[in-house]
Amino acid sequence: MWLNRRRFLGLAAAGVLGSVSGARAADEGQKGAWRTVSYNVLGFRGHPSLESTHECMKARRERHPELTAEALAAFSPDIVTLQEGPPDERVARFAEALGMRYAYFPSGWAGKPPYLGGYPGAVITRFDIEECESRPSAGKPHDETLFSRHLGRAKLATPFGPLHVISAHLHASEHETRMREAAAVIELLGKLRKTAPVLLQGDLNHKAEDPEYVLWVEAGLVDIGKAMGIGDTPTFSSTKPRARIDYVWATPELAETARRAAVLNRPPFIPEPDDPASYALSDHMPLMAEFTMEDS
Repeated sequence: MWLNRRRFLGLAAAGVLGSVSGARAADEGQKGAWRTVSYNVLGFRGHPSLESTHECMKARRERHPELTAEALAAFSPDIVTLQEGPPDERVARFAEALGMRYAYFPSGWAGKPPYLGGYPGAVITRFDIEECESRPSAGKPHDETLFSRHLGRAKLATPFGPLHVISAHLHASEHETRMREAAAVIELLGKLRKTAPVLLQGDLNHKAEDPEYVLWVEAGLVDIGKAMGIGDTPTFSSTKPRARIDYVWATPELAETARRAAVLNRPPFIPEPDDPASYALSDHMPLMAEFTMEDS
């Protein structure tokens, strides 16, 4: 489902100021541009859960949808895709806090504590959502062993024309399953790109040197992070950064309009370095990409 949400006006100053230094650099030349963010939010639970962080985390956890929205609002995103999202109601609150619409994609796994509901995903956007679909395919339904996290798509109506957005969270530990999932997404991409540019983003759970990465390149997609020079800047984890496993990929005509990318690796997306009680909003850090507002 997707919902129209009014703009949330009560952004807390502390949340916005926490990201203002990063936002200043990101906001240079924003006019005439649009932005997308991919973020594995760990169910809005916060990370890490330690004795030193427990009290602060417990006191703030109920407001994590709004606190995460406040932190991202400083970067003025137009699209946000979530992986490891919380239940629908909390995604709705996050979307409302950003003044955006959303499409929710249930997990392929029923889940168990603390992952109640599994690993759902979502596309949150200020653009109109014309269509949305969970577990989309190019033809027959996917094998049940695939996309145990989530796969979702939304077709957006934007000022620069229609845009397909695919949100994906591939398997964390099974390489062969990831390869099959990637192949299925590539087949879907081949169908969608006939009608509009495609943006693929999410927690793909592989590194740039892995075989899964080669599949995306051979399919003709452009790694926007690499193209914009962020190299192997880690997106995981927020406490011990060591791997780039979150991506924004685009079809070539869309990639030609890209103009910057950044890993949002400052508080509150990481803990405050000198505060033992501080924690990050998630175990991942958001990946942001910016494109010019041109017809694709």
